[in-house]
Amino acid sequence: MPSVLVRIVLAILFLWTGMAWAASTAPARTLVLDERTPSFQIDGDILTWIDEGSRVDIDHVSGPEVQFKPTQAHARHALSKFGTLWIKLRVVRSASSTKPWTLNLPLPFLDSVVLYQPDGSGGWTTQVAGDTLAQADWQKSGLYPDFDLQLSGKVPREFYLQIRNFKAVTVPIRIATEPERARERQLELLTLSLMLGALLTMTALSLLRFAEHRKAIDGWASLFGLLITTTIAQISGVLGEFIWTGVPEIGNYAYSVIPVVAVGCTLLFVRNIFALAVHFRWFDRFLSTVGWGTVVSVLSFAALDRFVADRVTGSFLFFATCVAVVATLLSWRGGTRMGRWMTLALLPQFTAQLFLFAEALGFVTVLWEMRYLTSLAVALTVPALLYALSQLTHDRKELVVRANHLPTQDALTGLLTKEVFQSHLDESVERALESREPIALVVVRVINHSHIRQTLGDTVAEQCLLRAVVKLQRILRDVDPAGRVGTAQFALLMEGVITRDALTERMVKLIASGLIPLPGLVPEVTLHFQAACVLLHDNPVPASRVLDDLRELLASMSPQTRRPIRFLEALPTEASELTGDSSPA
Repeated sequence: MPSVLVRIVLAILFLWTGMAWAASTAPARTLVLDERTPSFQIDGDILTWIDEGSRVDIDHVSGPEVQFKPTQAHARHALSKFGTLWIKLRVVRSASSTKPWTLNLPLPFLDSVVLYQPDGSGGWTTQVAGDTLAQADWQKSGLYPDFDLQLSGKVPREFYLQIRNFKAVTVPIRIATEPERARERQLELLTLSLMLGALLTMTALSLLRFAEHRKAIDGWASLFGLLITTTIAQISGVLGEFIWTGVPEIGNYAYSVIPVVAVGCTLLFVRNIFALAVHFRWFDRFLSTVGWGTVVSVLSFAALDRFVADRVTGSFLFFATCVAVVATLLSWRGGTRMGRWMTLALLPQFTAQLFLFAEALGFVTVLWEMRYLTSLAVALTVPALLYALSQLTHDRKELVVRANHLPTQDALTGLLTKEVFQSHLDESVERALESREPIALVVVRVINHSHIRQTLGDTVAEQCLLRAVVKLQRILRDVDPAGRVGTAQFALLMEGVITRDALTERMVKLIASGLIPLPGLVPEVTLHFQAACVLLHDNPVPASRVLDDLRELLASMSPQTRRPIRFLEALPTEASELTGDSSPA
């Protein structure tokens, strides 16, 4: 019996001492700062403690009453607007370290960060930062919290970070020497300047297009580019440092509001560019609903608690990104040339949003760099969308040009009508007479066109005419007028052709190309050309009858002739009759 009592007493004693050991303060891991590693991010375990009611101060936290516990440096801390996260760091210089050191937290959206450092006389010095504070109150104005470490001698020193945020967060802690930190700041500002400058340039380009063409879509494109530029500047902390310096209340909510509005407007802009209503009417309406719903969801910050509103807008943000990717895939499937490029542009943004969503739920390890990669992915959508818009504008301008040319062009071949070609011919003959400018006129006919129509049908005959036009254009310059002057007859004006040999060489190439069988036609079909030519600077036939003369010359040629190229000869000059008395005196 006594042995049983002894065992019970020993068990109670062990249990009590075990609980006491568990409740004792865990030893802090000492970080050794060595200039051979001038910049690093803290990994492994750090000591943390969450004050649920935010009731204690630094004197209480640094005392023995608060029990810090080891936590993975990349762990997610379940903060709310009522709690405060405390992080305890133990730092010592290496024997060879002489440069000053800094500590930074690369999260621009943290509500409040305070660094407590012992002042050597039992008190504490503080440095503050956070998006709920004006930049004038920060220890060092910047994109995100950045502090100077006060290290003297080679004795380890303990620092405390007090962090407040309205929602759960992972806090990456980076330490660097002052020279290395200055270099990192310069690199960050240079990268952001290039990105924002490029986006502003594209925005200005859209504004210039709007000023020139007066198209509403160009105006919306400029506003969209400005919105994306504002979003990138907000996510990276640029607006917090330079715009919201005196109004931190606006800057604090802007981190939650602006990205959501940007994604909603992206959906609406994509909808206007791709015009999905042509093939996917129901999805087009759905896309509009999701886009406007995402924009309107930011009003939840005015009606709900910020934590709840953030969850609501975050869900809309993720869902809208998924819908945008589906929209581009449908556009790609519908045959839109830009659908492929837009899909490739939105996939990085979708992947980054998916990672951040999984990070918010604690499924993946937190990477603070992902926010900057997301900014880059969002920025890539602007040139892709503007390129899509430029292609759309180009296509529309082509349609307008074609519509304007309908009265002057042949409906089948696209060449000039006979009347319009005649006006060009009148001008050319006048130039040939006045300045002896070398100009050649040729009338070409496809002599086997009637046979093709009778044997293969009208459709094949029209295809043969189109192929004939292609072959004609190969021997013409872009500035040389060409017109359709008959069912299978075409007139060509060639400037700069001086001699018959030069013109004959071109016609030989045309006739030879016609003897190549046309692709895709069974049985094989070739085109037989004949050409009637005149050099207007050598034989200035009046413009009113030169086409008729050339057509008569063609009509006089046999289909089996061995001379398919003929030149219109000048009419012989007859001596005029003498008038008056011509007898010798």
